[in-house]
Amino acid sequence: MEHVLQAPPDAGFAVTLEDGVLEISLNQPERRNPLGYRTMTALVDVLRMADQVPLVRSILLFGQGTAFTAGGDLNEFKDEVAQSAHALHESGQALATLLTLIPQLTKPLVVAAHGYCMAGGVGLLAAADVALGAQTTTYSMSEIRIGLFPLMVLPAVRDAIGIRRARELALTGRRFGTDEAVRIGLVHQAFPDEGFLDSARGRAKDLATLGRTTMTMGKRYLLDIDGLPRESATQLGRAVRGAFMTSPDFEEGVSAFLDKRTPEFK
Repeated sequence: MEHVLQAPPDAGFAVTLEDGVLEISLNQPERRNPLGYRTMTALVDVLRMADQVPLVRSILLFGQGTAFTAGGDLNEFKDEVAQSAHALHESGQALATLLTLIPQLTKPLVVAAHGYCMAGGVGLLAAADVALGAQTTTYSMSEIRIGLFPLMVLPAVRDAIGIRRARELALTGRRFGTDEAVRIGLVHQAFPDEGFLDSARGRAKDLATLGRTTMTMGKRYLLDIDGLPRESATQLGRAVRGAFMTSPDFEEGVSAFLDKRTPEFK
C-alpha cells in the first residue's frame, strides 16, 4: 500500500516514507505554507491512508522554508466574504476534520514548528501527540487581528493549555515565543534552530521503534478516558490491562529488558 502515500498535485505538501517515518512537509515556502482548503483536505486523506499502512510507524509534519505555517489562506478568505452561511459552514469542514482526526490516528504524529506558527498552525501543534518548537519560533492565535476568531482551533488549544490561557491568547492575538509556548504546555520540547529538523526527525524515528500494538491501544485508551472522572478512568485502565500485558509487544519488551538488549517490536 506504500504507493498510495502520495500528495496529490498542488496539495501544498510533499510526502516521503523512510525507516517507518512518514514525513509530510508543507512546501509553499514563498507564501509561508498557508493552510488552504485543498491542502487541509489532502492532509486528511493522506493521514487516513497512512494510518492503514503497516510500513508507517510514526508521522512527522513540518514546513519548508522560513516558516512552519502562517495559517489559513487569506486569498481564499477574501473570496468567501460574499458567500452564503451554508457555503462557509461547508468550507470550514476541512480544518475541523483535520484537527479532530489527529488525536484519533493510531500512529503517533509529531508536529515540528519553526520560524512562524500562526493561527491554524497553533491548532496543529495543540492537536499533535508530540509538539516541538525551534528556539526562535514565533506563535500567535492571530485570527482576531483580521476580524476573525480561532473558532475551530480553540478547542484543541484549550485542551492543551487550559481555557484561561487560551482565552487570553485568542482575545489578544499577541505573538509569543518558544519559551512561553513550552511553559504553558503548547510545545512539549524546544530545540536549537540549528539542526532543528534533524532533532525532530530523531523524535519521530524513536517513536517508530516502539511497539505498534501498544501504541495503537494506548492512543485508544487516551481517547476513552478523555473527560472521565479519575476513578472511572483508573477502573477502565484496570479492565484493559490484560490486553496490554498479553500482547506480543509486552512479551518482547520484558524479554529484551531481562536479556539486557534493545527490544525489536514487530
